[in-house]
This record gives sequence, structure tokens and C-alpha cells, in this order.
Amino acid sequence: MAAPGQQPPPPPAGVRGMTRLDRTAFQRPLDVCALRLPAADIAPILKLLKTQMLRVPHLRPVQPLGELPLMESCGGGEPGADAPAADSPDQKVVLLDPGRVPDAGGLPWSGLEPLGLSAADSPLRLTLRLTYDNYRADAVLRAVLPDGQDGCTSFSRVGHLIHLNLKEHLLPYGELIGQVLMDKHPGVRTVVNKLNTIDNTFRNFSMQLLAGEADYLVEARENGCSFRMDFSKVYWNPRLCTEHERLVSQLQPEDTLFDACAGVGPFTVPAARKRCRVLANDLNPESFRWLQHNVTANKVQDRVQTFNMDGREFIRTEVRRGLRERLAAPAAAGRLHVVLNLPALAIQFVDAFVGLLSPDEVPADQVVPLRAHVYTFTKELSAAERSVTEALCTNVGRDVSRHVREVFLVRNVAPNKLMYRVTWDVPAEVLCAMDDGPVLKKAKLTEP
Repeated sequence: MAAPGQQPPPPPAGVRGMTRLDRTAFQRPLDVCALRLPAADIAPILKLLKTQMLRVPHLRPVQPLGELPLMESCGGGEPGADAPAADSPDQKVVLLDPGRVPDAGGLPWSGLEPLGLSAADSPLRLTLRLTYDNYRADAVLRAVLPDGQDGCTSFSRVGHLIHLNLKEHLLPYGELIGQVLMDKHPGVRTVVNKLNTIDNTFRNFSMQLLAGEADYLVEARENGCSFRMDFSKVYWNPRLCTEHERLVSQLQPEDTLFDACAGVGPFTVPAARKRCRVLANDLNPESFRWLQHNVTANKVQDRVQTFNMDGREFIRTEVRRGLRERLAAPAAAGRLHVVLNLPALAIQFVDAFVGLLSPDEVPADQVVPLRAHVYTFTKELSAAERSVTEALCTNVGRDVSRHVREVFLVRNVAPNKLMYRVTWDVPAEVLCAMDDGPVLKKAKLTEP
């Protein structure tokens, strides 16, 4: 639990339910103790008072008296009784946290006395004026939004743009939420709300402009690479940054990566910078355009080929071609990796590996160096790893569980929805459609 005094007092109760932002309604008084000290000798005293000083956004705890945001009257007891004398350029006022120092008794006099202060030096009592500027975004939104319901607790930022996914009860407050977030986050010029689920074909979604400019051309940095894109026409999720880095760390410089649903290149570009050969594909024409741009902007175009086709077709053409080349050169180093990063559908694409090669193309004594990394969703929270593995086997049409190398929880998408990555080595019996195991009835899967 946070110690008392860590946050300023909440905004006035009258702001609750506000749907159009009125910044003037957030003004309120704050009574504090303060010490008036010689500016020349203040450093050792500040060191001693470090934990007792007032910490409020946009309010310096040490400043000249004349610069303090005081209410019209200040003091305790009779009006003006503690009103300080005229300001002096040789003195500073140290504001104290009322939660820690409610009165003179809360000061560490045993340490202050050797520095020339004593209990006889009673602190000033001042009434400060807090305004909208003195509250962080979370404090403003907690005060305004409906009490007892889920608030606006998370968002994603991409360059100058903030992206929200507001729940229905917060929609009437959308414009206010957008304005507050833009006010409180320097550099933000655009705030949008997602209106529907991701389009399964092109992985984008409709959005509502809540505040700022309708400027969706953004630039993001991730894992040492820069990515430019039109956020309204492609898919980008900064919360997947760690997973992008985690997967690329499994690649070796001599490996080849087939990025079947590449988007704007969050796997492709860092893999190429690692000196892997990369074949990157995306069906969305806008994603394909920005994929090409980002490959060139990051100066990895000599190691990347780009494609604009369906993911299954990419596997059946480019992955097949790469496999044939690799099997024809058994002494070649490196592994082939296929990434299927389309969680709503990718688990269904694995049937494209079945019968990709003819049996005479795979020597009996040769291990196929093909590893696939497939992203998917599950709602089976109590048996998530099992359900993901079963979904893989169902869509391949046979039991490949012994070839699974990892079932990894990527993130919680929603309270009843998890995103997983299943990594498996694609065996010859799948690639050559050999029937050495039970063929499973393929289930029709839908996005959880």
C-alpha cells in the first residue's frame, strides 16, 4: 500500500460524471506546512527533508515564495495569521507533504538543529491552489469516470498516437478521455478508439478519433529498428515487442526466416539485421507497402525478399521452394523457420504443410530442418497448453504432439482470452503426407 502523502488530494467531487472536459473545475485548496530557509545554506537541509517534501506534478517543492500558487488567503487560525512577510531573493520556501508533516511535530528536529534550525522556527502554514495541471491522467480519470465500474486503465502508444479499446460504459466519456490523455502525455497529437474486432483478412480495424488530429501516419521504434506505417490501415501492437525480440533471439545468422504474415516487418527487419535471410509476405497491400518501406529504411533490403499473397499460398510456393533448395544441399548450415503471426487464423494455415513435398524429395536418413512458430488464441484457460496442442494436431490432421518444442503464453488478451505461440518441428511424414499416425478429423475453428 502506498504511504500517505504519495499523491495529491483527489480533485473536487463535483467533477464526477463530467463528459466534456472543464479544466477550471479541478481547482481546489491544499493546506501545507512550509519552511522558509536561506537559499545559500539549503542543500544539507533538503537532503534531510527529502522524504518529507511535497510531491505534486508541476509544482516545485522548493521555490521563491513569490512564485507559489497561493489561494487568496493563506494560513491557519485567524485569516492571514501565518501569512509570510515579503518575499526575499535570498530565501526559498520548502513545501512539506501534509500526509507526512501535518504540523511542526512531524519534522526531524534532531537532524535539523545541528543545521541551525530549531523547534522555535515554526513552519509557515500556506494554502496552495491546485489546478488541473497538478493531476496526472489517472487521477483525473478516476475522479471523472463512473465510480464502482472499470475505468480507463490501459492504452497503447505508437509514436504520436494513443490507441484505446473503450468498454461500452465509457463511450460517452470518449472525447474527455482522449483530451485528458493528450494533455497529460507530451508529444501525443492523436487519440483513437478501436470500434470493432480486427478484420481477419487485412488485420486492421475501424477507429474513432477521440481527440487531436486525424494523423495516422506514425513511426515507432522497436528492438533497435524503426517502423513507419499508416496505423489506420495496418496492424501494429507495441505490446508484442518482447515476443518479437524473444523469437528473433532464437534465430541464428545462417538461418532462413519465412515470415508468412509479416505485417510491416516486426519480425522481418530485426531478423535481417541479425543477418538471417528473410522471405516476408503479407496479404494486406498497405502492410506490404510499409513492409517494403521499412526494409529499405532499415537498410536490410539485400537480405529480404517481399511478397504480397495469401499466407497459405506463400507456404505452398516460397516455403516449398526453400525446402527443396535446402534439401538439395544437405551440407548447408542453418535451419528454416516459418512464422505464422495471425492468431485468429494462423492455426488453420498449418494444413498447407501437408503434402508440401513428394516422398522422393526427402532422403530417408535426412532430418528436415523446418521449424514453424504458430500464434493462436485460446479460451481454455485451465488447460491452455493442451488445447493449443490439440488445435495444432487437429488442423494438421494427425498427431504431431511429439514434435512440439514449446507452447508459450505470449499475453493475456482479455480476461477469458489468451494468446499463445506453439513452436514445432514439421516432420517428413507431414511434408510428404505419410500416413504413419492417426489422421484426426479437422475441426472448424473460429476466433475465440
